[in-house]
Amino acid sequence: MGMVAPKEEVQKKAPAIVNPSLSKALTFQLVQAKQLQQCEQQWRQLSSTALAPNVFYEPWTLLPALEHLSDGQDLHFLLIFGPSGKIGAEPLWGFFPLHIQSSYLGLPVKVMAFWQHIHCFLTVPLIDQSHAWEVLETFWNWFETNPFSCKMLDTNLFLGEGPLHQIWSDFLIGRLAHTLCEYPRAFLVPNGTTDAYLRSTVRKKHYDEFLRLERRFSEQGTLEYHQVETITEVDSFIDDFLRLEASGWKGRPGGGAFALEQRDASYLRKIIRQGFLERRVNLLTLSCNGKVIAMKLNLMGGGGGFTFKIAFDEQYAKYSPGLLLELENMRRTFDNPKIQWLDSCALARHPMANRIWKERRIIRQYLISDNSRSGNFWISIFPLLRLVKQQFKSEPVLSHLIRSTQKGNS
Repeated sequence: MGMVAPKEEVQKKAPAIVNPSLSKALTFQLVQAKQLQQCEQQWRQLSSTALAPNVFYEPWTLLPALEHLSDGQDLHFLLIFGPSGKIGAEPLWGFFPLHIQSSYLGLPVKVMAFWQHIHCFLTVPLIDQSHAWEVLETFWNWFETNPFSCKMLDTNLFLGEGPLHQIWSDFLIGRLAHTLCEYPRAFLVPNGTTDAYLRSTVRKKHYDEFLRLERRFSEQGTLEYHQVETITEVDSFIDDFLRLEASGWKGRPGGGAFALEQRDASYLRKIIRQGFLERRVNLLTLSCNGKVIAMKLNLMGGGGGFTFKIAFDEQYAKYSPGLLLELENMRRTFDNPKIQWLDSCALARHPMANRIWKERRIIRQYLISDNSRSGNFWISIFPLLRLVKQQFKSEPVLSHLIRSTQKGNS
């Protein structure tokens, strides 16, 4: 299986020339959530030039998350600006959503984390591709004297590869850090045709089984794959998705279906509606005789996309409708030259995504010291503390590894 960076990230090279004096001209602001709309236009511009695209930190997804999913958490946003241009405006070059935690895994130490809400699958800050080195130097200088007295930084779902990670690693030299977890996530880089790709990825008997599943399902009635194209279809898509997802195992307590909590359902409605208006979502369905059997939602941006959510009617599980819809999603992706990559958002060892997508991107969670004596102390003893904690009390499973061996995606 190939470990590759997205085509978009491969094309976005790290700056060839670093200008240390430019860093001195950068400024920063620490703002609250209610102040973000004041810089929304600059924020959107930064999203389009980010070295590592991350739709979960863009305005159309993050603002609804703040409204419905923040749960009173202590959130702050570090905005890093470049020097003013000819028109006098300072361009936004860095956007860092920060969660201040008063304790960490039961330990009496304050930790700053890149914010990860329950439906967020990547926590890479938005950093302008042409000024990544200067932005990160400004960030680390600020973090070492941060006003919250946080001694460690938790990156949550960060990238462990690509141009941004290369620059990020430069700033880790000389710092104490501890890797909390690392895993390869299923990733798709379309090249050639879907059939050729699948034949190179799965065994022939499995490929033939995919074809048989669709033939057997078609014997039950007329199968139709459909992509939502008009705004009038969007609300019915959302209603059907909420119902369908809740009808299966995700609808049971702890399953995570959007319909289980009003806040989650409201968040989903807002990002789908806004995303459709901005041409940032792909909404796919598979129906049999007009009855919706499987549904899929992709979030698009940065030349690629994230396969956010999928749901299917478990009464038809023997035909693997979720798999069939994913294969259709692949066909449409291969036929669309504007889509250069897809991130599965899948959990570790995901049975479907890992089976049919051969590329991987590395997801890595670090805990990093602020370079103070106390920060270095906590990082140094953290592995021992975790070991002791596990001996006397079950340590909580990291959220992105939950159900890593169960069927179904997020």
